[in-house]
Amino acid sequence: MKGAIELSILSEYYGREIAAYDIQTTRCDLYGQGNGYRERVMLIYDGLHYDALAISPFENAPEEFDQTIFSVRFDRTIGHVEVLALNLVKDAQRRRSFTDTGNFTLRCAVCQIGLTGQKEAIEHAQATGHVNFQEYRPETNL
Repeated sequence: MKGAIELSILSEYYGREIAAYDIQTTRCDLYGQGNGYRERVMLIYDGLHYDALAISPFENAPEEFDQTIFSVRFDRTIGHVEVLALNLVKDAQRRRSFTDTGNFTLRCAVCQIGLTGQKEAIEHAQATGHVNFQEYRPETNL
């Protein structure tokens, strides 16, 4: 998962485990594991960005009531919250709520050339100086 070094540093800095769930693979990487931290936060990664996972105590509760830090139990889990998080990630995967940066299709907004994946976009930007890209689905002309 991208950002692993940064997540390891943040885990150590804040003295908390960080569970990072990848929507595309449904994998969970746990940073700070084995350091005896008593708290854990959870993130969800969509291929481009990390977002914090939070649990609201009731529907339409104010955001400041959301819980984002969870106590690590003696068995090194955070209980049922892990199941809820994994179910959310699996649902997001079924809805394809992620960006596959290796295979997504892009169009250069300057010259309109079609590109596949982050690698081709970087190469095109280096060769032309163009840096404005839009996600593009050739089959639908979006």
